[in-house]
Amino acid sequence: MMKKLIPVFVLLLFAVNSIAQKSPVVVTHNEKVIGKNPITNTDIKVFEHIFPERIYDFYLDTLSGLLNIQLRGVTKNGKYLKNTGSVVQYDLKDRRAIWDKQFSFQTNQLQLYNNTIIETSANKSYCLDINTGTDLWEVKNNIYFVDPIVKIGVGYKYKTLEGYTNTLEGINLDNGEVIWKRELNREYGWNNIRYLNDSIVLVISSGLNTINIKNGLGWEYKLVTGEKDYTTTAIANTAGVALGLLTGTFVISTGHDVVRDIVSNVIEDSTDLYIASKEKISKVDKTNGTEIWSTILPKGMPSKSSIFMNDSLIFMINYAYAYMGNKLLDYGKPFIAAFNKENGKQKYLSIIVTEKDPILGYHLKQDTLYLLFNERVSKYSLIDGGRLVEKTFNAKEFGSLKNFIGRQVFTLKNDSTFSRLPLVDSTKCYIYSSKNKVYALDYNLNITETIAIDDLYINYLSSNGLKFLSKESKTIIIDSLNNKIAELPISSNAFIIGDKLYDIQEKSFFEINLKDITELNNVP
Repeated sequence: MMKKLIPVFVLLLFAVNSIAQKSPVVVTHNEKVIGKNPITNTDIKVFEHIFPERIYDFYLDTLSGLLNIQLRGVTKNGKYLKNTGSVVQYDLKDRRAIWDKQFSFQTNQLQLYNNTIIETSANKSYCLDINTGTDLWEVKNNIYFVDPIVKIGVGYKYKTLEGYTNTLEGINLDNGEVIWKRELNREYGWNNIRYLNDSIVLVISSGLNTINIKNGLGWEYKLVTGEKDYTTTAIANTAGVALGLLTGTFVISTGHDVVRDIVSNVIEDSTDLYIASKEKISKVDKTNGTEIWSTILPKGMPSKSSIFMNDSLIFMINYAYAYMGNKLLDYGKPFIAAFNKENGKQKYLSIIVTEKDPILGYHLKQDTLYLLFNERVSKYSLIDGGRLVEKTFNAKEFGSLKNFIGRQVFTLKNDSTFSRLPLVDSTKCYIYSSKNKVYALDYNLNITETIAIDDLYINYLSSNGLKFLSKESKTIIIDSLNNKIAELPISSNAFIIGDKLYDIQEKSFFEINLKDITELNNVP
């Protein structure tokens, strides 16, 4: 799939850089019909670029029209990915490969931004020429964040005897020169990074830290977001369940004995930031990092958490898990709490009595909070934190509960239009389980309907009034009235740039002209 603006990056140990060469890779082409317009019965065509091996990852630079393709096959038994493959720079306009190089996926990492390619290997980062693949410069630094507009990369300096230090460096991507340095604690890893404006980023790492990408300046507000030398044998077995909750989490690896992610998301209003950590929940001035207020949380209880704002209150949901490496760990105690937005005064803190049963998801419905656990669902009042009702669902009968259904899930109605499942009956909430079933729950948490997940559609892409719904290996395209206008055999990895829809499947890179669909259906 396409690289995101801020990618997850793993610290690498060693590798040998290969030399790019003029590409002998042969790419074949094919144009074929992949669907029919249901209104006009006109053919919908795809142009297919077929590579010699399975496509593992790619990045399309819209400015140059160059497509960077990573080819990575599987072992003979088809069960595992090979450790080595190749990187191919492909001219999408001229339909030819211009260079390629061998690549070790086990020890190397590529990051691509507009006309910049960064390869990290053996504790060094290299900038590659997009037209030849040759190294332009190298630095002893693990670049893992790049601002493509100002052309500055950010990463921690590597020293041979010390390893990666806490010295963060800003590197000019034109020549590899270090233009600023800044000490920034990475003891518990980075939890997230986001832009506050065009040049200032906010890094959540042992607290809140702002960085001016151009000069490295900024403020810091220290917090405890992890724990060292923590020993336990109680590793929870619900990692796959809870991983879906960690939206926006950006992790830099830490030691195997370090518990990380004892922190919440960050929310903000026009002037301030709010965050919960291992010891307290805080309100911080966005411009200078000054603490406006902080409220101490009960010792030993905080863990990974979520906070959200509603009128004059900040609400906190403490999940009772954290991470050690990539393993989910029973940690802390589950609770919900509310704090006054202006002064931090605690309105209530409701401890949820349970034994190693973390909160896996939550759902808001007006002044009611629904909490989901492995085998039960609870309802709490946001007004006073009191429990309203709770229902247990035996895992043998209903499966392990996973999460609440979101607005991205659609269902096909009897009139042949599509509707968001949560809106079909706004009095219900919908949960899904390991049995691939969705259960509709009424006000008293009774199951009123059971739906097979295979009967649902996932809205993975929206553009210009169109919604793209995925089901199995096909995509249904619907208009603003939720009517079906096309059905295509493309995956949920598809994306849109301009008036083209792109997708990868095995060895093929697909191009579909959206005008062939929208113009035939009078979609603006």
